[in-house]
Amino acid sequence: MRSLTIASISAAILLAAPTSAEMIGGCKFDRDTLTFAGTPVEQATCLLRKVKLRGVKEDQPLPPVIRQLMEVGGAPSAAQKEAAMAAFPQPYQAYARQYADWPASKTEAGLPAAYFVIHDTSTPFYGADKFPRRLDTDHRINAFTPYMDGTFAKAPVAHIFLSRYGQIWAGHDFSEAWRATKLESRVIGPAARGRFVHIETIQPRRFIEGFTTRGHTHGPTPGFSKRQYRQLAALYVYASVRAGRWLIPGFHATVDDGIPDAHDDPQNFELERFAKELEKLVSPPQIPH
Repeated sequence: MRSLTIASISAAILLAAPTSAEMIGGCKFDRDTLTFAGTPVEQATCLLRKVKLRGVKEDQPLPPVIRQLMEVGGAPSAAQKEAAMAAFPQPYQAYARQYADWPASKTEAGLPAAYFVIHDTSTPFYGADKFPRRLDTDHRINAFTPYMDGTFAKAPVAHIFLSRYGQIWAGHDFSEAWRATKLESRVIGPAARGRFVHIETIQPRRFIEGFTTRGHTHGPTPGFSKRQYRQLAALYVYASVRAGRWLIPGFHATVDDGIPDAHDDPQNFELERFAKELEKLVSPPQIPH
């Protein structure tokens, strides 16, 4: 009789105990908290792993400027906010100033934006043809029209589109809860919208030599222009201003790591070049080297 009582009590305890949260993907995204595992530094380190051919991820050091922002936390200063907006080209600069005091998106449960996700468009696609010689000024490569007119989707697939010569087009304002990864659209669903802001950087693709399927493509080398890195850094600071906190940066491929048919972008992204542009906007003398 006593053993039955103990068994009954044990069963009741087990039933009452909270179940462990489901962790999704290589960076362990928690379905309940909508947060990747670890401290902000640990999250950024996982989410900024280098994305290689066919989506292979490789560890790389976290640049000091990003590490410091993740450790110190808080939000960008008024001077950093102004530096970011001053770096924008027109007409986006006027747009950014108009909405600078608007908050960034939140989830349906009220969780604020926390992640800044860098994508590449993987278009135009050149098949087996070589890339044009002057990628950064080629009109076809840098045109925003296909992302605006429904060629690729009924609505723009990201918040921001960034051309190789540094022009910016807002597909959605940062205040709009949007989705642009499989984690959001296929795994979590609408509950995740608002937790991420998305930046599409224009980069063409072609087949890897000897292959003829879209799963075997690569981008150019270098992958991005100096103006793209400069504007990407300014967008990161500006989006963090709107969010009221330093967002945790990451890549499309690492956000979706472990999810079937995940994308492999951004290709040939040089994290140190992004970090150097970011340093220029966040008080370089305070950044340890």
